[in-house]
Amino acid sequence: MSFFDSVILGIVEGLTEFLPISSTGHLILTAHLLQIPESDFLKAFEVAIQLGAILAAGLLYWRKLFLDREIFQRVCIALLPALGVGFIFYATIKKLLGSESIVLWSLLLGGIIIVVFE
Repeated sequence: MSFFDSVILGIVEGLTEFLPISSTGHLILTAHLLQIPESDFLKAFEVAIQLGAILAAGLLYWRKLFLDREIFQRVCIALLPALGVGFIFYATIKKLLGSESIVLWSLLLGGIIIVVFE
């Protein structure tokens, strides 16, 4: 991966992390468009830049999250279904996320659902 590729991936992560869209899906599609070969380094890089965005959000909202008991409880309860689904369907999700066409269709359908519900 070149320096240019890493900058583009960083910009995509920064723009998509705080929007109601999948930053992971956009990183997968961007890597595909830039023709970056899938490797352990690419996966580690994607995790690192996503961790940076998560830590930034954590620093921004830590007081609300940890000092307001009701918000903390709601976040924990909202996290349980995602953890359960992720644990049960880990192998399937991992396989599907490797396919750019699945990611593309998921983003399209998710976008349509968001527009309909808005």
